[in-house]
Amino acid sequence: MVQLGRIVEQCVSGFEAYSRDAIVRNLEVFEPNWRWTAPQEEGGDYSFKIDRQSVESVAIVSAEHSSRLEAVVKRDAPRVSIVFLLAGGLEMHNRRTRKILRVAPNQVASVNELAGSRVSIQSRSSWLLLRISTTGLREHFEELTGAPYVQEFALPPTNFRQGDAQGFYQTLRQAEKDLKLARPAERMMLAKAYKQLILAKLFAKLPHNLAYAFGRAALKEAPRQLLKAEAFMRDNLRNAVMLEDLANAAGCSPRALQRMFRIYRGDTPMGILCNYRLAAAHGAIRGGQAESITDLAMSLQFSNPGRFSVLYKSAYGLSPSSNLRFARGYQDEIGT
Repeated sequence: MVQLGRIVEQCVSGFEAYSRDAIVRNLEVFEPNWRWTAPQEEGGDYSFKIDRQSVESVAIVSAEHSSRLEAVVKRDAPRVSIVFLLAGGLEMHNRRTRKILRVAPNQVASVNELAGSRVSIQSRSSWLLLRISTTGLREHFEELTGAPYVQEFALPPTNFRQGDAQGFYQTLRQAEKDLKLARPAERMMLAKAYKQLILAKLFAKLPHNLAYAFGRAALKEAPRQLLKAEAFMRDNLRNAVMLEDLANAAGCSPRALQRMFRIYRGDTPMGILCNYRLAAAHGAIRGGQAESITDLAMSLQFSNPGRFSVLYKSAYGLSPSSNLRFARGYQDEIGT
């Protein structure tokens, strides 16, 4: 039988359970944004063990279990999970795109928490998971590259037992071990150092959809004037901005600024500003802060809502109205 008192005490950092009810009950506390079920298993073997180490806005989670698990995402969550599957199998049904992600043993892939999506994890599975907030991912990407984070991070199933992906996996395992053994006095400094290392390796070592943008920006140190212009952009997303305004903020001529952006960003200053605004719109929609797509577009200086929708869909794969509908929807259906 499960020792319930021990389970409750460990729910924040991990737990062990040995019955269907205990597994589901504690997973609902451990991962409350998922509605969990543990289907009936022949032989009644229901062992489950999970552990979590927090690294500031990043978490490293490891688990192993004998029974199959199924779950439905309750609501959109602004975070990304990088899943390393050690044994078993994982299948994720994305309700919005109607695509199915299948992860096999020795593969790593990213998973986004979108309302209504379903995950099924086979029995006899074990996995390691790196969870990162979307905000933290975006901020670190922009801090490292100086480039806007427009597309959501996506990592297709990749073998992590070889090459750079193997090194990244080993770094996570070492971080997990060191944090577990660290004394309270040293844990904070260690966590901060590992967070920087993990995020830098994530962008530099895994074959994700932002690899080209990361490599292009990271190879060259951007001029001070360009960085000033980008800081001005971020501070004035909802204000009318002309090329001359950016040049004045940067302290150079418009022509010189255009040349710098072409060399270091592969785009025009106004193109980069557009990307920042699209990213802000996406954050507002996903965060439930948008009441109207037209009002949101106008507030971010997109005078043509139709053009805004085309640009947004090109960047994020769905129209802004569809994303807004999904952000609001499914809550009655899944009981939230």
